[in-house]
Amino acid sequence: MEQEGVMPHTLREGTIALLYKHKGERCDLKNWRPISLLNVDYKILAKTMVNRLKSAMGEIVHPDQTCGVPGRRVADSLALIRDMIQYITDRNIHAALVCLDQEKAFDRVSHEFMERVLQGFGLGERFCNYVRIMYTDIFSSVMVNGWKTDPFPIRSGVRQGCPLSPSLFVLVIELLAEYIRKNPNIRGIPTPGDAKKEVKCTLYMDDVTLFCMDGKSVLQEACKDFGKASGAKINVDKSQAKLFGRWDLCNEPLPFPFGAGLVKILGIWFGGPGAAAKSWNECLAKVKQKLGFWSLRHLSIEGKALVLRNDALPMLQYVTQAWPLLANVAWAVNSMVFHFVWH
Repeated sequence: MEQEGVMPHTLREGTIALLYKHKGERCDLKNWRPISLLNVDYKILAKTMVNRLKSAMGEIVHPDQTCGVPGRRVADSLALIRDMIQYITDRNIHAALVCLDQEKAFDRVSHEFMERVLQGFGLGERFCNYVRIMYTDIFSSVMVNGWKTDPFPIRSGVRQGCPLSPSLFVLVIELLAEYIRKNPNIRGIPTPGDAKKEVKCTLYMDDVTLFCMDGKSVLQEACKDFGKASGAKINVDKSQAKLFGRWDLCNEPLPFPFGAGLVKILGIWFGGPGAAAKSWNECLAKVKQKLGFWSLRHLSIEGKALVLRNDALPMLQYVTQAWPLLANVAWAVNSMVFHFVWH
């Protein structure tokens, strides 16, 4: 395979299954997520590549990115966003929190650009060659109502369902983040202390959150330049900004929708009083719905404990990474668990 520069036919083929995102109209294709079902031998090769890449990810990817790097967690991004908003509010800093939304981020990555990024990070000729082989002459079919469509070529994007895809995408988006960090015209939020550092952004995969102190820092032109190179496209309508302090002193308009209310980042509400309560109320509603579905089944005590541990508890633990458990939430959880276990 390495000498021929292309994988066998069965390793290049993928079957795309569409998963509904549970938001928006079902008839709109944008509200479905494509997951590629791939050959087992291909996934073994991809997993081997990931294991080799992990040893270098911590050195070449900035700590701002908390996904795909061993030792980093989404909790790091959530805590940073929460603390920066509190710091901005306490100091009455005029600033903007901008959440960039990328349209079909995984599907728009240019293969040529990705190859140049891997070479730029110095990952080695043989590693880059294997990635090139894995994306040469690949094709997929879509499974619709039990029927497979005719295969079509894949000329851009990384496959959702491939173990290597998250790491490749993290390396690609790192170039946008590096541009943000090194551009002197982009003013982040200065942190207290003698280090004189600025917090400009935090990332979790394709979720990019920016901290800006002026209109020039919103980076509309930078996003366009990155899009021209990588194939990415910033969805201006779904991107959002929250303003703090005396932002009206700035004459430059924001290119994104903005407001003074709460903003949802990585599934958690931030931005002012009531954010913690709203996050917990949404979480409780989802847990209650899940337990209601499971209650329709005749489960043993061990089965119910398994459901609570693996389905309900992770949702609650996720919110605790940003907001402490409220007393009324703890009471509501105990009540739901009691009724679920003992009817």
